[in-house]
Amino acid sequence: MKHAIGVDIGGGSIRVSLFDETGNELKSNHTKTPEHLNNDSFLKLLVETIRPLKDGSIGIGVGSPGPLNNDTGVMLNSANMVGLSNLPIKSVLEKEFSLPVFYENDANCAALGEAIFGNYKQYESQLILTLGTGIGGGFVKQGQLYTGYLGNGIEIGHTTAVLDGALCGCGVRGCVESYFSTKGFLNRYKEKTNTLLPHAEAFFELVKAGNKDAKNILDFGTKTLAHAVRNAVQLLNPEAVVFVGGITKSYDLFGGPLEKEIRETIFSVLNERLKMGPGGNISGTLGAASLVFVKEKF
Repeated sequence: MKHAIGVDIGGGSIRVSLFDETGNELKSNHTKTPEHLNNDSFLKLLVETIRPLKDGSIGIGVGSPGPLNNDTGVMLNSANMVGLSNLPIKSVLEKEFSLPVFYENDANCAALGEAIFGNYKQYESQLILTLGTGIGGGFVKQGQLYTGYLGNGIEIGHTTAVLDGALCGCGVRGCVESYFSTKGFLNRYKEKTNTLLPHAEAFFELVKAGNKDAKNILDFGTKTLAHAVRNAVQLLNPEAVVFVGGITKSYDLFGGPLEKEIRETIFSVLNERLKMGPGGNISGTLGAASLVFVKEKF
C-alpha cells in the first residue's frame, strides 16, 4: 500500500503526518514556529519536522496560506507569518528528500481531502468552503482540483458581500470574510459593542444565550455567506456544497438558515440534485497528502 506525507503549514505551527492511501494516519509530528521568522530558519525547521516520517513515502504534499505560486512551489508571503517572503518550499524539499513535492493553498488542500475522503466523496463535483479565521474555498470535479492561476482560485471569502462595507484584511471593503468568519464576527461585535471577544467560541456562546447583537451579526453574516454560495452555485453547478472548518462546530446555530437561503435563491432545477451540509473536517495534513495520491491516480 502506498504512503504519502502531508504537511500543513499554519501561522503558529507545522504539522506533518504520514498516511496510507485509505486516509489512515500512520505517524505524525508537530512543531511550533517561533514568532520571529526568516526564510532560512523556517525551511530548516520544516525539513527537520518532516524528516522522521520520510521513509516509505512516495511523495510530499504541502498546504499553506497564500498568496503562493503552485507552479514554482513558492510561498510569496503570508499575513500570519511575517518575515517570510518568496519561500522556495518545493525546491528545498525535493532536494533534501529526493521525493516529488506538490504544493497548494491550504483551502485547496482541504477541498481535495474532503472530496476524496469526506462525507460527500461519492459525488463527482464538490464546492468546499473552509469556515474558520477567514473563508477559503475549493472546487473538485471527478477527483481533479481546480486551482486557478498559480493556485489562487476559488477565493470565495474575498468576493463582495456589501458594497463599500467593512474593511477586510485583504485591503478591500465588503468581502464575505468580513461578515462571516472568526475575524468577521469578532470585528463586527467589537464595532457594535466596543467589546473584543477572545475567540469564536465566545461569540457563539453569546448567540446561544440570546445576545441580540451577536445574533444579529450572525444572521447578517449567514445571509452574506448564503449569497456568496448562491453565486458560486449558479456559476459552477456543483453536485454538492460542503462546509468544513472550525466554525462548523456551531453549524446547528446557522446551518438551517444558511441552507434555506441558498436553496430559495438558486434556480429551482438545481435543487433537484444539489446536496449540502457539513463535511468530515478532514485534517489539513490529510488534505495535503491527497495532492500526492491524486497525482499517483490511486
